[in-house]
Amino acid sequence: MLSSMGHTVHIACLNRGRLPSVVEKEFPNFHILTVGRHRGTKFSIIFEANILRVFALMWLMLRNKYDLGLSVGSFTLGSVMKLSNKPNIQFDDDPERKKGAFLERATATKLFFPPIVEPAGNVSTYNALKEWSYLSPRYFKPNKNELARYGLSPKKYIFVREVSTGTLNYMHQEEDSILSVAERFPHNYAVVLSIENKKKIKQYPKKWLILEEPLEDIHSLLYYSAVVISSGDSMAREGAILGVPSIYCGIREMKANKILMDKGLFFKTSPLELPTVIEKITARENRLEDQEIYRQKLLSEWDDITEFVIKEVEKY
Repeated sequence: MLSSMGHTVHIACLNRGRLPSVVEKEFPNFHILTVGRHRGTKFSIIFEANILRVFALMWLMLRNKYDLGLSVGSFTLGSVMKLSNKPNIQFDDDPERKKGAFLERATATKLFFPPIVEPAGNVSTYNALKEWSYLSPRYFKPNKNELARYGLSPKKYIFVREVSTGTLNYMHQEEDSILSVAERFPHNYAVVLSIENKKKIKQYPKKWLILEEPLEDIHSLLYYSAVVISSGDSMAREGAILGVPSIYCGIREMKANKILMDKGLFFKTSPLELPTVIEKITARENRLEDQEIYRQKLLSEWDDITEFVIKEVEKY
């Protein structure tokens, strides 16, 4: 939309796992810049993904003379824009990550959170979760034909996401937490696995379907699943926003997740208790009609984040 309004848009992403290839697929015909590296070690996170990244972004700023920065939780871009005396708008949903939130407040022209903080200074709120920006019915339409690619049937499979623990957010989380109970999953459901650390694939049950990212339409696979299970918080929120019962079995306690817990489709449990929670959820009927009623209700309650961002950009 920004491009269609006449703006030149450059998209920078971190070199982490398969992220660059996913970004290139999601943003065809855009100028994609891979800036900084994340190898999954503490040194790489601090030095390559943050310190070196600031210098790389500064070099890009000097070359391209950007007028505005937009980012999610990126004080690195924020610091470069601030040093260049240019506005930057940042979004985050994680005030619990106090050091990051402090740096974002210090470098952002405007910093936006979901309604989980008190507005003050350059900090404001919007009424939604950031995943709603691309999962709202206005922008996402599930495609049932995507299931045929994998031989799946609606509501007859479980979608599992296993994240890497080589990040600051999950450094203290048990590695391969879902793997520890994989053999106890219900046998009358197929299981689709999206795993960040591909080196661990052979350790999972052979009958599980392993996804190779980037996918054509991962959110349709989420939408038509019976249950979404994730050791990372983002995909669990995506599932719940799509109207699918979603279980988060990671270690983080987040106010953003509480918004979805209160709506009855987001559950937090330990990996050990996963099989029991799955059994309770699959015992209930999960109809596609109910999903759409739920999503339409969110549509009436939550902000359109795309319109929100465009309006903010236009201010500058």
